[in-house]
Amino acid sequence: MTPLPKGPTNNLLMNIQGILDPIGYTLRMRERYGDPMSAPKMDGKPVLATGSVEGLRAVFAAPPETFDQMLVENFTVLFGESSLFALSGARHTAMRKLLMPPFHGQRMRLYGKQICDLALQHSRDFKPGRELVAQDLMHKISLQTIIHIVFGVTAPEEAARLEKLLEALRESFSFGLTVTLIIPWLRRELWGFGPWARKLRATRDLRNFLDPELARRRAEPAERTDILSLLLEARQEDGTALDDQQIFEQLHTLLVAGHSTTAGALTWVLYFLGHAPAVLRRLQDELTALGADPEPEALAKAPYLEAVCNETLRLRPPSPGVGRKLNTPMQIAGYELPAGAGVFAQIIWAHHDPAVFPESEVFRPERFLERTYSPFEFLPFGGGNRRCIGAAFALYEMKLVLGTLLRRYSFELVSKKPVRVGLQGLPGSPVRVIVR
Repeated sequence: MTPLPKGPTNNLLMNIQGILDPIGYTLRMRERYGDPMSAPKMDGKPVLATGSVEGLRAVFAAPPETFDQMLVENFTVLFGESSLFALSGARHTAMRKLLMPPFHGQRMRLYGKQICDLALQHSRDFKPGRELVAQDLMHKISLQTIIHIVFGVTAPEEAARLEKLLEALRESFSFGLTVTLIIPWLRRELWGFGPWARKLRATRDLRNFLDPELARRRAEPAERTDILSLLLEARQEDGTALDDQQIFEQLHTLLVAGHSTTAGALTWVLYFLGHAPAVLRRLQDELTALGADPEPEALAKAPYLEAVCNETLRLRPPSPGVGRKLNTPMQIAGYELPAGAGVFAQIIWAHHDPAVFPESEVFRPERFLERTYSPFEFLPFGGGNRRCIGAAFALYEMKLVLGTLLRRYSFELVSKKPVRVGLQGLPGSPVRVIVR
């Protein structure tokens, strides 16, 4: 086998730096080693990282059976054995097919009015000059979207209880928890203290809330549109329903993958718009032209609004890269890789390819009106058969929330100082804005 290109060799150091500065570190590695580069071996097998169009096409256009998920053990520990993140092969395909309907097409559009109403509800009392933290606003809207649309909980007391449980779960996904994935012996409850104990406690508390709700809905079936109820109605290929454990693990996965990432992306939009007043003016002109009370679909189809969302996702994708493990030998980016080798598809490298995105560090939504990008050039939600199942829903929610807010308000940054990218690609410090 041809020797792989150079790359970092310290696995622990690479993991920690990648956690603390996921985008900056990944881009610095490309600058230092080039594309492709090697990464530290996993289980004695070579690992290659690439973000080139050709390399990403080789990964994401390959038949599904070519790859398995990388780091399956970590996803199993976090979410459970039946989580979509942990499954591979036929089991992954079957579960994905079962989970897909609520996140696409007409089913998804049923939620449009709810999303707009929730954004309006949380901004109705804004007064000019009010200062707020963008993350707080976006997390509240995203959290309420999950409570109403995913769980279908509307009773005020139950909704308030669920909100606290979901916040505790979100907060448990900390730097400390990530370290426990790198160093397994840290996964100890330690008399209720530490990141692992917090994660287990938050998971148990949410499960204790959900189990009686599942029992009640099974005993009292009713026509509902929330995603939890749709999962209860879903049937696997053998005709059986998902059991409580499977439903919990899928919901757990959806919550963690969808809540913070969407709220973070919405926060980054306000941050970039705060640095680009001309973009904000053009966007608000487009929204104003839609009329006094546009339908959700009119917002969803607004071209410049979508371009603003896409440009934000280009610069701040939910994940800077994804990993795959080869089931068969394969050539990628000019290198022959054996079965068992790993491949990191570096999304952030693709999004900063100067040949595809000139002045790639500049926030310029117009580029998405000037041309269409292939799924190997622009891929904020990954690609292939493991592309984020909630990608369409996340973009839909982003457009409706932003359209609802920016038709009524502008948000001026308190400070123009750069905000670093923190854990999970989220803003690493509060993005403070003034309502105008």
